[in-house]
Amino acid sequence: MTAPDAPSTPPQAPPESPAPLWPTDQTPVRPPTDSGIRAVDGNRAALTLLLTQNVVSAVLMSQGVPLGTALLLSFVANLILALTIFRPSMRALVQDSRWRTPPSWGLAIAAFVLAFLASRAFALFFVVLFPSGAGAIPQFLTQGPDLWALLLAAGLLIPLAEEVAFRGLMMRGHERAAGFTVAAITVSVAFAVAHGVPASIAGILPLAYALARLAQHTGSLWNGVIVHVLNNSIAIGLGAFLAGRNLPDPTESGDLLRNSALTVPLALGALLFGGVVMVVLHLWLVPKPDPAVKSRPGPWLSAAYVAVLLFGVLAALLTLPAVAQALADLQTTIRALPSSRP
Repeated sequence: MTAPDAPSTPPQAPPESPAPLWPTDQTPVRPPTDSGIRAVDGNRAALTLLLTQNVVSAVLMSQGVPLGTALLLSFVANLILALTIFRPSMRALVQDSRWRTPPSWGLAIAAFVLAFLASRAFALFFVVLFPSGAGAIPQFLTQGPDLWALLLAAGLLIPLAEEVAFRGLMMRGHERAAGFTVAAITVSVAFAVAHGVPASIAGILPLAYALARLAQHTGSLWNGVIVHVLNNSIAIGLGAFLAGRNLPDPTESGDLLRNSALTVPLALGALLFGGVVMVVLHLWLVPKPDPAVKSRPGPWLSAAYVAVLLFGVLAALLTLPAVAQALADLQTTIRALPSSRP
């Protein structure tokens, strides 16, 4: 006899593992909607960067420190402030998607070429209409070992710091408060005006808008860093190359620009070319959907933002010949007061 067959039992499916809370990473990452970057914090960071960078470098240069070394030390001062006073804001930015998204080098270089052309076209437009303003444009000129310090500071580190302050903290806070368009415009105006020289403002404004749209289009802060570094490094390298060379007399160029037969066509041509390039950039760099945008609706304007604008406006006024002459006359009058007393 054979033993009866044992009753067959249906095979049981293995228990399903619970779905992971974070599909791409086992470590929870705070989503962009909760980055914690506020508009007022970004405004304060940008103002602090401007004041520290200009005051520290000016004081050091008044003591005989070369330009490159002074700018390098001003960056160190800003770095210390970022890691201490603005530590919570920096921590929030590091956790934000803009910081964590890697750059796209090809796209960044293509955007740089267009932004560079637009920037120089608008600067040419201003200089053609106001030839005297060309002399106020700051020149990054130095020599010897300090040239390498200047290239490191103004060509790499300061662009990084400015992108973190303006397109990082300030723009992220403005986006969370008011959206893509408002943030791109407000940050671009603040960044351009903060440079303080009318001719520089005219050229930097389109570049700043391209940097803002580039960050919004790619979702990465680092593309703007690439463009900014390329722009500054080319300016420094060109200045070093031309330093000490026999260049044409600038007064001849000024006389050429004052020629009424050339002024209007050249100005309109530069404006038209720059405007077309900016339209192309605007239509190309469309912001990508971002849940952090308008996640904290509210005001983007604060006293610190107004102070950034006032800083640039006062600096621009000091470059005007009439204002400079008035200040010189005032100093002369003040110095003559003690000798006029009996």
